[in-house]
Amino acid sequence: MGRAAITGFLLGVVLFLSAPSYALDETRADLRLSVSEDFVHARGAMVVSARYGGSWGARLGFWARESNAEPSKANFFVGIDHVWTYSKWRAGLGAVWIDKVNDLNGTHWDFDVSLGYDMSSQAFVEYRHHSHGRKLGISRDASNDGWNLIGIGLIF
Repeated sequence: MGRAAITGFLLGVVLFLSAPSYALDETRADLRLSVSEDFVHARGAMVVSARYGGSWGARLGFWARESNAEPSKANFFVGIDHVWTYSKWRAGLGAVWIDKVNDLNGTHWDFDVSLGYDMSSQAFVEYRHHSHGRKLGISRDASNDGWNLIGIGLIF
């Protein structure tokens, strides 16, 4: 099962990076500010983040409110990602470095997977997931509940 999951993941990455996917990409450079809340494992934890870039972008964020589940505390993260845009939909894949290792992320370096929808030229909603990929065979001994963030944001 582990090899099949890794193979499927790698094939998906190759598909996303293929020439036809770039032909469909409509991503423009902008600044996106968002406020998100974890709704699964750290209910109540609030993250404020900013992303600047086009297809490739840099992200910086911090936890504005921690959850009541104590080893979930983290202070900030930085990351880089690639976003593909089609019409009003955005899908992203990247990596983030989180300052504190805890039961949710398990390691400092985590995958950053996102799906968003632009409600207008100035507002969007998005779902983000940060985890290190234990189900893909990475750091099997580390905890990996993951951050599951849903939020709203502004586009500048």
